[in-house]
Amino acid sequence: MNRPLHPHQLRPGHYIRDFLIVRRLGVGGFSFVFLVEREGHRCSLKMAARPVSKEDEDRVDDWIRREVASLEHLEHPHLLPVLERGQWPDPETGYTYFVTPYVAGSTFHVWRWHERATLQRSVGVVCEFLKTLEVLHERGMCHRDVKAENLLVREGDDAPFLIDFGTVHLPCALVLTDGLAPGTLHCQPPEAVLFLASLLSADPPRDARLEARPAADLYAVGVLLYETLTNCRPFSTRVPLEHLLAAIASTPPLEPGRLAPGAPESLCGLTLRLLAKDPAQRPPSARAVREELERLLGEEGHTASWQAPAQRPAECTRVRELFPDVDLLEEPREEPTKPEPSAPPPEKPPPERAGWTGRWLRRLAALALGLGVLGIGWMLLRAEPTAPVTPAHSEKGTSPMPTLATEAPDTSSTPPVAGSRRCALLTSLLGAATAQMLGCATAPVRPDPIGYLASCSPEARATPVKLGIKPDEQGSFIEPESGTPVSDESIEDGGALNLKPGPITASMFVEMNGQELYLKITGEAVTTPQRVYIQFDRLYLPDGTMYPICGVALDGLHQYGIPTYAKLPMHGAKVDPVRVDKSPGSVVLNDPRFETVLQGPEGYYVPRVDLAPPDWR
Repeated sequence: MNRPLHPHQLRPGHYIRDFLIVRRLGVGGFSFVFLVEREGHRCSLKMAARPVSKEDEDRVDDWIRREVASLEHLEHPHLLPVLERGQWPDPETGYTYFVTPYVAGSTFHVWRWHERATLQRSVGVVCEFLKTLEVLHERGMCHRDVKAENLLVREGDDAPFLIDFGTVHLPCALVLTDGLAPGTLHCQPPEAVLFLASLLSADPPRDARLEARPAADLYAVGVLLYETLTNCRPFSTRVPLEHLLAAIASTPPLEPGRLAPGAPESLCGLTLRLLAKDPAQRPPSARAVREELERLLGEEGHTASWQAPAQRPAECTRVRELFPDVDLLEEPREEPTKPEPSAPPPEKPPPERAGWTGRWLRRLAALALGLGVLGIGWMLLRAEPTAPVTPAHSEKGTSPMPTLATEAPDTSSTPPVAGSRRCALLTSLLGAATAQMLGCATAPVRPDPIGYLASCSPEARATPVKLGIKPDEQGSFIEPESGTPVSDESIEDGGALNLKPGPITASMFVEMNGQELYLKITGEAVTTPQRVYIQFDRLYLPDGTMYPICGVALDGLHQYGIPTYAKLPMHGAKVDPVRVDKSPGSVVLNDPRFETVLQGPEGYYVPRVDLAPPDWR
């Protein structure tokens, strides 16, 4: 068995230097995060998703080094200090990682719901977090990705820790982005959206860059408070993307008091001021926001509206009935962090696979602010008609996404669609992934995965429950025998591959009765020039026992099917034109990884899945 060489191959029991991996905590577009142990001490280890490389246009290694520099630049009780940093597996050319103390806790909203925290208690945590933000702003820094998922509340004392400094603005540091820095869509302020619209104008400014300002972080604090008051996002992420961006830029949010009639008027008013379209109309500083919150706590904290326990989104029946179009937050299915068991001893791992969990690909799907800003120019400028676009629903844990696409060799017999000037501009600014989401291509015909799942037999529906498979989008990996590599990078190591329509075999990474393992699944692949649809009908246990299933392949946007390399050429995908299979129906995939969703019996949790936008089918 080869030793692991890529972060996605690391599993419990493996070592990173002298750190023993206990489990994986999460994965994002830029990095992997592991719970590790050394000499009995638990730590968090964050590792870049790509090694040092001059060819990496996303500069992933630079971003993680920026995060290390930011944390080393600051010292605060609510920030996690860097204990050690290095590169793996090669100390000079490997993947950059750094180690911080491990904090057992939950993200802010999960903590609120689990603890049934009163509004007084929740706002108290926000006040402590604002002290951290004050220090950043006073040093000339801006976090640029403030959100509930990046606020970790420690068990026992409610201490909040601001995490994920991967996109922070650091004074005097080299600029890593042109135009707009990565961020999370629904937390972006109106000025960011309008800035992108200016880049899509007939005469875009040259070398334009949106200056990092504290007002943008304060807007995100307003989003956090709005969600705390209402369990809803200020603007729905369920609407077409161009509508969402236009709303952020020009439409005031629904007053929090209408969604939560018992919410304190004073806190609702402050929240709306933080969400003001004009940055000048927001409070002047994080300190001013904290002092106003502390004043409200002192004057009103004892009243009934502040002492009411937090509701879970599932309990907000009034909102669902009266405001069906409002975007309620979604609760994670997992429970908050529990005390960790002892680290497992090193052992022989199962076959190496890039076993991305559903959360990994959810985060990867929401990585680019390009996916957040790409629609507004079209909505505001009304330059050229496009097909309607339906965005993927954002879930917890979204994180920044580097631009994905570059010019790719032709891997399809279908002639490319000629792009307009604005399509070319979008591609150069945000990457082909974002440009194509705006309709810069045509839409082929697709199979019917929805109908396939709906017609699933009772026997197949019963399998996930019978086997104790935890409901989720299951990270999956196309087996090498189902395709051929298109470069010197093997399929087993995550390389791009040729795939033909017909029978297909994959490995599916699941949690079954509390144990993580790979299961073999088989089915049929249907290819189009822009997308591959896979329907799975059989599952095999490690002992060879077969069970019927109904499963379909998803992309990272919770959409049926997997985009082809011809449609979405991703940075890092090596494709040798000589090795591309030009036979009818054959397509190239960027890599063998995808997600599988299984149909279950009535009441079995099935993640929300959408059809891809018309020009991506």
